Amino acid sequence: MSEQDDQPEPETAPEPPEGAAAPRRWRTRHAVAAIVVVGVVAAVAGFFVGRATKSTKAPEAAAQETWQALPPAPIAGRSFPGAGVVWTGTEMIVWGGSTNGKPAADGAAYDPAKRSWRTIAPPPPHVEGPGVWTGNVAVAWSGNGVDGPAVGAVYDPKANSWRSLPVGPLGPREGYSAVWDGKELLIIGGSRGDSQATPTAGAVDPKTGAWRVLHGLDKLTYFGGPSGAVWNGHEVFMTGNLSLCPEKGSACSQLRAAFTAYDPATDTVRELKLPPPSASFGSDTAAALKAIAWNGTNVVFTAPAAGSTGSIRIFLYNPTTGVWKKGVAAPCYVPPAYTQNAWIGDRFVAACGSDGLQIYDPAADTWTWRTVTPGPSPLNSRDGSAIVWTGTDLIAWSGSVPKPRNPTPADGASLTLKG
Repeated sequence: MSEQDDQPEPETAPEPPEGAAAPRRWRTRHAVAAIVVVGVVAAVAGFFVGRATKSTKAPEAAAQETWQALPPAPIAGRSFPGAGVVWTGTEMIVWGGSTNGKPAADGAAYDPAKRSWRTIAPPPPHVEGPGVWTGNVAVAWSGNGVDGPAVGAVYDPKANSWRSLPVGPLGPREGYSAVWDGKELLIIGGSRGDSQATPTAGAVDPKTGAWRVLHGLDKLTYFGGPSGAVWNGHEVFMTGNLSLCPEKGSACSQLRAAFTAYDPATDTVRELKLPPPSASFGSDTAAALKAIAWNGTNVVFTAPAAGSTGSIRIFLYNPTTGVWKKGVAAPCYVPPAYTQNAWIGDRFVAACGSDGLQIYDPAADTWTWRTVTPGPSPLNSRDGSAIVWTGTDLIAWSGSVPKPRNPTPADGASLTLKG
């Protein structure tokens, strides 16, 4: 990383520009039958995604966008973690999760072109998420925490049917990552209670149901991780805290940030260099790097923006050159407990206050701010919503409201992002 990448952090987030059109009233219909959510429920209730009140730089004029309420869904609203969600190219399919603390053993699919829902066949017991889309079917594997059971299944939307996968070599776990490599579903890392889950990783072919242990990853003791996994067509890229005394489990205080690439074809792993520390990037930030996407050239990561409390920034890593690029920090406050953001093909979108979006363009290394009408959407006011990108539209569905007992309102909205 070059010295010019070290740009000063903004002290606080900018206000909307003066003269911007006021948002119209939120017109979402509150559905009788609720809408499904996906994501990680905030550990601490009460946080709200909002803009800061001071500014060191006025933003450019904000573009106006309009959320459109989703029609009522045929299943109850629910909260996560635990549920699965995939975008098939024509439908958003969601299954599992929990409603009012009780497991939800059903699912539904939403077609944005027809603006219609359909119920799907219920998944096998305990099959939740995370899920991946192979191009033809959805594949789900659930470690189900400390007690399990560890189960997997395949959903065929054309036949509207599920089939269970063999149990396989991986036992119950939590905090793992799942990634599709074009042939197999890879389950990597995780912990079981206070100990590292073993084997560390495995892969299953959804066509045959054949499992194999990924022994090349046995030496990587990502306690409770890795934080994310991204496939670039050749390797899986992962970051997380590497335990230096795994025999002590969660009692081990000796951890270091690690960035690795794993080749499932050869079952080999290599450790890569992290961005060097700088005035605005320390070892604690390196440990928080989370791989979220592959854009065709770079692995895309999110990380807290050091020196800018509550902000976020994007990092890019080019596997061909080995070069890191650090993007400018987001101008808007984003509580780290929240996951309301999305990679939309070539840009990154995160909520900004009750009525805005901030969008990062890696090519220009710039953020733009947009107001959205009408009013707050699930993306802006909740955590753990189901969020998918269709190629033209951003869909945000239900989610957990930061109030006592974390209610999950049964509404959602879609937004066509222009430009």
